[in-house]
Amino acid sequence: MTNFISLDAGFGNTRVFGSKGQVVMQSLVATNGTPAISAWAAAGVVSGGKSKDKPVLISTTSGDYYVGEGAHSAGRPIENLDLDRMTGPETKALFYGALSQYRPPANANLIVALPVGLAQTGDGDRIKEQTKSLLIGDHAWQAQLPDGARKKFKLSIDDVIVTSQPAGAMFDFLLTPKGEMTPDKQALRKSKTFGILSLGFNTIEMMIVDEGKLLNKSVAGETFGVRRLLELLDQTGAYSLGEIDARLRAGKIDYSAALSRWQRDVMGQIEKHWDRTLQRRFAAVYVVGGGAYLIRDALLSKFKDKLVIPDDPIISIARGCYKYTLFKFGAAHGA
Repeated sequence: MTNFISLDAGFGNTRVFGSKGQVVMQSLVATNGTPAISAWAAAGVVSGGKSKDKPVLISTTSGDYYVGEGAHSAGRPIENLDLDRMTGPETKALFYGALSQYRPPANANLIVALPVGLAQTGDGDRIKEQTKSLLIGDHAWQAQLPDGARKKFKLSIDDVIVTSQPAGAMFDFLLTPKGEMTPDKQALRKSKTFGILSLGFNTIEMMIVDEGKLLNKSVAGETFGVRRLLELLDQTGAYSLGEIDARLRAGKIDYSAALSRWQRDVMGQIEKHWDRTLQRRFAAVYVVGGGAYLIRDALLSKFKDKLVIPDDPIISIARGCYKYTLFKFGAAHGA
């Protein structure tokens, strides 16, 4: 029996999905270069942080990293927003952080979704192979979880399948939780036109499937993701993007003015890559990612009853990738 785990290595959230359930962890990374502070030093200053606000500490032979919510307050922030981060140590540290909360089996195969922009560069094939090399093989690490528990992990990844984030969203749209395609979705895939739109932290990702064929001219990955909104919210640079993101998620920022500007940018990118002739053919537009929450009204105004936002647009890509493994390899596996 082959165990499969899916990974959506996003810049905003790192998501793992498998038969044991799902983990969504904010994609914050920091080096562990700060000495510990005795509790008495902060007496009367802090009100007592909740365990969920504490980062995961990942220890490996190559170094220690804080990952997840609170990481940028615990250590020195690492904010590499270049697409090649997906093949670097930050991605591995985040992957370990999410896996530590998922509690993986000893052996598994992995399906990983990467930004489609990586495939559009001349280095697309090289990046794919680098990603596989980064993740395949034996892994060992120690994690200190938010509740203070320490645990050692070992995982052997036997094979890695690489796909794009829009493709993962498409699998979530077309397939049932058991990896089956119902007759109505089969008809949609073969004879209709639908769009996939991912509004992520770093990128906006788009693709169109027209009568069973991917329209290459409709595939796009642009760096107009939620990070642009965060940059508008803190033009002085007083906070890391991760800290601004955490404040936004906690409802501590009035983002209405900046949202209007970012929303116009997003809608402009849709018009740039999806011409109106194609848009008239749409039977559905499936929108995923955290940005789907932020500009839902504008998307509804544009696509009307063709708009489909899943029950959980944050986990959609990772969930779709896992559904694909069920579709391709059958349901006789789990992880």
